Amino acid sequence: MFVAIFAIFACLYLKVNFTHMATHSVSKHLALAEQHKILRSIGPLIFSLFYFFPMFSLWGVLSLHDLGLQVAIFICFIALYCVAVFKQGRDVTLTIILMLIVTSVGSLVTPGTSTLFGYIAPLCGFNYRRPYSFFMLGTMLFIMYLSSQFLITSNPLYFWAPALLISIGLFSFGVFERQERLHQIAHHMSQEKLEQLAAIAERERIARDLHDTLGHSLSSIALKAELASKLHDAGLQQKAVSESQQVAELARDLLSEVREAVSGLKQVGLYAQINLLEQRLMDAQFNVEQQLDNVDLKAEYESTLCFIAKELVTNILRHSDGKNVSIKLSQQETLSMRIFDDGKVDKFNLGNGLIGLKERVEALGATVMIDTKVGFAVTVEFVEEAL
Repeated sequence: MFVAIFAIFACLYLKVNFTHMATHSVSKHLALAEQHKILRSIGPLIFSLFYFFPMFSLWGVLSLHDLGLQVAIFICFIALYCVAVFKQGRDVTLTIILMLIVTSVGSLVTPGTSTLFGYIAPLCGFNYRRPYSFFMLGTMLFIMYLSSQFLITSNPLYFWAPALLISIGLFSFGVFERQERLHQIAHHMSQEKLEQLAAIAERERIARDLHDTLGHSLSSIALKAELASKLHDAGLQQKAVSESQQVAELARDLLSEVREAVSGLKQVGLYAQINLLEQRLMDAQFNVEQQLDNVDLKAEYESTLCFIAKELVTNILRHSDGKNVSIKLSQQETLSMRIFDDGKVDKFNLGNGLIGLKERVEALGATVMIDTKVGFAVTVEFVEEAL
């Protein structure tokens, strides 16, 4: 009989190995015991002590040999269980086969093995995808039923019924634990994806800033240097010197702009960032008004608000013909930031900068509102989770 049982599970082992080759790689590397929650999987073994209840009821008639054999079966099963909870995915199949053989053989010695069958069920629910998990459970229940009918000498119902209830309950735990673990992994991967998209958007913004900063100035330097060379060859020394001086002036201005752009890449706090941006606006002859509430933000939201403020202020410095700018940060029902300038807007189209800003903000569940009726105003509203 046990040769047949082993043959059934050997075939199942090969089948599951073959079908799991096509499964998602994430599910292959899940083990029931998490590194930082080992007691959560090992702790329930305390209830396996119910295995010894039949031993206590027959204490007076059991020989020393029977006692030693029952203890050896228990220790062997517990050792296999501890190995199984650390196995990943389909790798647990052979261990489950060994656990079932030990438990079935142990039923010849004691009916207490009905308790041990329940510990195999969560492994079936956790380590396999549906419908293979149900197939594994059904096979386990079938072997458990055979054990109760052919290996238990008295009261097979008292063996079968409790083991069935325990197995179904713990199998459900294994299924739900697997779904929860996969959900956590998917959430973590989604967060990593958002961070990657944010990094890409930031690199694109840096590339645009450097292009806008360097492109025009370097073109002017190249043209003026070429002109100075031609004037020198034509004998117009004074004009050549003048053009050379202008080249030097452009180079100094460009160096200053590059330093300013690079310093803007250094992450500072939101309020310090707004103060730096205010100073840039004032240097460009803008009148700046600040209305900032004191808000304690999560790091990712504070970083996003810094990015928003830099992007919008850069747009004002490049394109606005206004003179007044207001920056507001408020927390009422929602957290919001509003940056406004009174420049005239004849025709408005979303550029790459604002498109990237909108995508980054919406990835965090926030909304962006743009108003061009009077001046140019951008308002970003975050949900309460930002706090």
